[in-house]
Amino acid sequence: MIEAGRIGRGAREAMATATKVFVLGLDGATWDILGPLAEAGELPNLSRVRARGASGTLRSIFPPLSPVAWTGVMTGKNPGKHGIFEFLEFGHDPLGGRVNTSRSIDSALLWEVAARYGRKTTAGAVPMSYPPRKTPGLNFLGDFLAPPNARDFTSDPELFAELERHLGEPYRPWDVSVHDGGREPEALAGLTSFLDHHLRAVRFLMDARPWDLFVYDLMATDRIQHELWHAWEPSHRVARGRDLSKVRDGFVAFWKRLDEGIGEIEAALPADATLVLMSDHGFGPVEHFVNFNVWLLDRGYITLIDTPYVRQKHWFFRRGVTLEWIYRIMARLGQAKHRVSRFGGSQDNRLDQMAESLFLSRRHIDWSKTRAYAQGNFGQIFVNKQGRQPNGCVRPEDVRPLLDDLKAELAGLTHPETGGPLVDRVYEAEELYQGPNAHLAPDLTVVLGDWRYRTIGLHDFTTHKVISPAFGPTGDHRMEGVFLASGPTIRPGSSLGPDATLLDIAPTVLRLLGVPAPDDLDGRPLLEVLDPSSLPDLDEPIAPPDPGDADGPPGGGSDDAPDPEDDEAVKQRLAELGYL
Repeated sequence: MIEAGRIGRGAREAMATATKVFVLGLDGATWDILGPLAEAGELPNLSRVRARGASGTLRSIFPPLSPVAWTGVMTGKNPGKHGIFEFLEFGHDPLGGRVNTSRSIDSALLWEVAARYGRKTTAGAVPMSYPPRKTPGLNFLGDFLAPPNARDFTSDPELFAELERHLGEPYRPWDVSVHDGGREPEALAGLTSFLDHHLRAVRFLMDARPWDLFVYDLMATDRIQHELWHAWEPSHRVARGRDLSKVRDGFVAFWKRLDEGIGEIEAALPADATLVLMSDHGFGPVEHFVNFNVWLLDRGYITLIDTPYVRQKHWFFRRGVTLEWIYRIMARLGQAKHRVSRFGGSQDNRLDQMAESLFLSRRHIDWSKTRAYAQGNFGQIFVNKQGRQPNGCVRPEDVRPLLDDLKAELAGLTHPETGGPLVDRVYEAEELYQGPNAHLAPDLTVVLGDWRYRTIGLHDFTTHKVISPAFGPTGDHRMEGVFLASGPTIRPGSSLGPDATLLDIAPTVLRLLGVPAPDDLDGRPLLEVLDPSSLPDLDEPIAPPDPGDADGPPGGGSDDAPDPEDDEAVKQRLAELGYL
């Protein structure tokens, strides 16, 4: 348990001069949209923050997914230290998979460190923050990874009831509007309403309880780019031959509403507050899928069970009876209000049920003869090692030659449009991740040169082709996020250095709060944008907190095991959002 009263003399002195810090996540925001709109005069508030304060490109961490990225924001550490590598953690069991939560994070969180020095935090809608870890002075509101009707969704039920009365409707942690089947206008309306809903929630929470640190993530900015990137970019394959001008106008209006909300927030901040606007990753178009499990099957790295039943499934698979096929049928029939489910017991219509019974999946793989498989949203490949996976078959002495073979063959993949290499680089685990949890990392991470081609692995065998036209989301994540900051501690007109990453957010916020940072962080304070004359003095750096410093086992989570039904409900939601 963190003790609120355990505050050193230097920390007490720092509290007298430390500023408040307000961090607003513009989830997935990119300069590729904000830049042109600001230049056109559509975003006056963002332009003012940029002119009077600091700005730059904030590089994400690999893979650039919300659970990994936001855990990096909350901890200042790489996944090898904090232990989060994806939405699901399989623990090297390809047939397993549980949803990661705050219980899974093997590190103190930003507001837990701040609480040791008496700082109070309001945190809302921050991915991977649920369930709340007991922290003095924390006013907590859950995120889209919380199960439905979670009793611990908020730390203050009375305040939550006040919030809902203020909103005039139940609080909405997530929105699963999709564009498929010509539903762009409905998706636009739903996501614009979702943005407004959260902006109003932020304004209420700002005044509801005292805070030194305020952190809130706007999910709508991510969702609208997933669903409607093709409206922004008329050359997108999904937009060709269609008049989406009205949807594009609404898309621009969405960002103008965001700018308006930022202006309202900035105007309401205390004079001593520093405003930080940041995104956990950027965004761009996606037009094609690259399915590495199909490639591994074609190359003989994956072996199927040799029974008449599986041979029949494989026969249908080779003729195109796949998730892609069933989803396109759903879109044509107007039943694509949600993305296709892929979890047993979750299907809510006959097409979903038929898909589950027909598709070739990981359940039909002969794991005792399979040497490598893909599992993840960004080209993660795992070797099926003896002694690590439940049915691992690759001997330790054969791992290195297998990795070399895989890397060599991946380098030979050809871009179907240019004829050049499709793969830009293949990372081995130790090149990306360091720390006590690096053993959970994929053995290889494949990065493509053209990010309009999206690697997929969580979908088993989505399509019978290695490279196929994408379906579902038309935009997807990029490494280049945004950063803006203003306030008394920020140097006007300053810019981020070229090496700035989202791991730098935690140490920068702690520096602004006058709180010494743990010495095991991977990030650094962004001193290039801070005014040194306005920064409080700090004590000597503190040692990394021991596991007993936070509630529960190492990782700081609750001792309560996640409910299997809750886990499946969150998996279903992630499927509807296009992540599984």
